[in-house]
Amino acid sequence: MAEKTEDVKQKAKSVEEEKAKKKKRTTSQAKSQKKIHELEEKIKELEETNQQLRDQNLRKIAEFENYKRRTEKEFLAHLENANEGLITELLPVIDDFERFLKHAEEDQASASLREGVELIYKKMINILEKKGLKKMEAVGEEFDAEKHQALMQIDSDTHESGFIVDEHLPGYTLNDKVIRHSQVIVAK
Repeated sequence: MAEKTEDVKQKAKSVEEEKAKKKKRTTSQAKSQKKIHELEEKIKELEETNQQLRDQNLRKIAEFENYKRRTEKEFLAHLENANEGLITELLPVIDDFERFLKHAEEDQASASLREGVELIYKKMINILEKKGLKKMEAVGEEFDAEKHQALMQIDSDTHESGFIVDEHLPGYTLNDKVIRHSQVIVAK
């Protein structure tokens, strides 16, 4: 009987140990499940943060590319029109050359002087044209406030109303930018 009691005690102890192990496993599994759930939540948060940072990075890259393109365009425009001030100051000299050549045609006595000045004038115009200077045509064109400055309006039988009859001072563009408006007389 002592053996039976000992056996029963042993079995009871083993059942108790088994229950304790089972309880420990259940608690451990619950803790593991909780930890897995927490880690899955953390992964979702990190993926969302990662996506937000990726989107933000793409926007910054696009903004930088736009900035780079805009500054390059501004720099090229600045280089293209770097001579604008100098050319604008030379326009009255060109006007003087044109006036001289116009009046020299009437005076045949100074033909060689006129030819020399005309050569100088043509060289200067060629150089300025290579830099992008162009003379605007005005007579016969429709008046455009972006290109022309109206000095007065007159009645005209040859031109329609709003069209340019005569040009007092020629206008010029530098690389398609108006640097001096044509001073014109417009038909009523």
